[in-house]
Amino acid sequence: MGRSVVKISQRLTTSQQWAALIALAILLTGLSFSYLVTSQLQQQLLLQQQQLATSLVKDASILLRSSLKKDDRISANIILQDWVDQELILSATLYNSTQQPIAEQGLIELSGFDVYWLNQVVTDKEQLIGHLRVAINMSQAYNISQKNAALLMLASIMLSFITGVLAYFWGEHLLRSNRQQIQALEQLHDNESLNTIDRAASSLNDLALNNVINRLVRQRQHKIAVKQSFESFMASPPLSKNNSLAYHHSALLFIEIQGLHELQQQLSAKQLTDTLNGYHQLLSQAAKLYNGTLDRYTGDGILIIFGYPDKDPRDASHCLYAAELFIGLVQELQRTDQQLQQLKFKLSAHWGPVLVAPLEMNQQMQFNLIGDTVHWTAQLAQQSKEMQLLVSQDLVNQLTDAEQILWQPGPSLMDLNANEHDTRWLDALPDTAEKLIDRQVKHIMAMKEKA
Repeated sequence: MGRSVVKISQRLTTSQQWAALIALAILLTGLSFSYLVTSQLQQQLLLQQQQLATSLVKDASILLRSSLKKDDRISANIILQDWVDQELILSATLYNSTQQPIAEQGLIELSGFDVYWLNQVVTDKEQLIGHLRVAINMSQAYNISQKNAALLMLASIMLSFITGVLAYFWGEHLLRSNRQQIQALEQLHDNESLNTIDRAASSLNDLALNNVINRLVRQRQHKIAVKQSFESFMASPPLSKNNSLAYHHSALLFIEIQGLHELQQQLSAKQLTDTLNGYHQLLSQAAKLYNGTLDRYTGDGILIIFGYPDKDPRDASHCLYAAELFIGLVQELQRTDQQLQQLKFKLSAHWGPVLVAPLEMNQQMQFNLIGDTVHWTAQLAQQSKEMQLLVSQDLVNQLTDAEQILWQPGPSLMDLNANEHDTRWLDALPDTAEKLIDRQVKHIMAMKEKA
């Protein structure tokens, strides 16, 4: 039985299940109410019939007193004939003191009626002279109660049907909202076109769910906007000649972005894209000036590689110069751009072997950087400070002019293999490099203002 109910419920929609449940609940409630009301009404009608019949029988016993004393059968029958109406009083029999019937009127066959028998003694001066036996018709009371019961049951059925239909349509109305919510979640899952739910909520729970879904949609819109904004400035350099997996010793610059999540909460996806485009242009220009290539956007940061596909003895120096140029450009731009002021940048530079893997994306061959060097560069950025560059000793060892650069001692950090690495804070580049970067900053900002 239980399995059958489960199978049936599985074939019904939620609105149909609720409609059936509500209709059944109201029907059972209505039937129970009908039974209670009908029982109470029937008892009241029967009591009223009995009280009326008792009053009539008492009056009749007074009228029959003289006929009974004189043993006048004719007058007794005439009185009973006028009194028995066969609607309330079906039959009446008058007995004398010796229990002999002296008058009888009414129906003889009473099998088709609901009969209540009433016996009334007849006295004269407190002396028993006979009694009157009367058949009272209770069918009318039962008929009235049954008709009322039928009407109440019909009303219960109609009410359950109407409420069931209303519940069904209300459930369909709610399901339309749920379908929109399900569609939005499916789009989130499938990375399809994302639309917020603008439909008015029908309940507080619906409103809360809409708000959560809309928040997720906006977060995904922001992530897509950030990714597209970053990728629009990603270069697609030619792969190395062999187009196969190969390790390349290169300099890596990682720029970690902080405050991006807070900025996403304040701006729409388009506004966020417009704001980040200015930052990305600076980053792209800084990388190109020093032969750097922007890798894909990962997490909350950008990775720039120097020395791929063509190596240069100055790759390590170019990495530092590009970092300083980027810092100078951001500082200039943040003086006027309030949105960009909310972003903070932490930079790190490292040198090591990087596995360059060819990757086909959007019908274009690109590359993917893999290896501990990439991971360690990102870890260094987490230990860095705002608008400062933390440089690993491995990259310092690759510099030809390390002695001309001003350094501050950095923290000693432990990698996943429990190897300790020394680091340095970049304090200042050689004077010629600093002056060159200052001129580049002014030139790029002037070009930006003209654009």
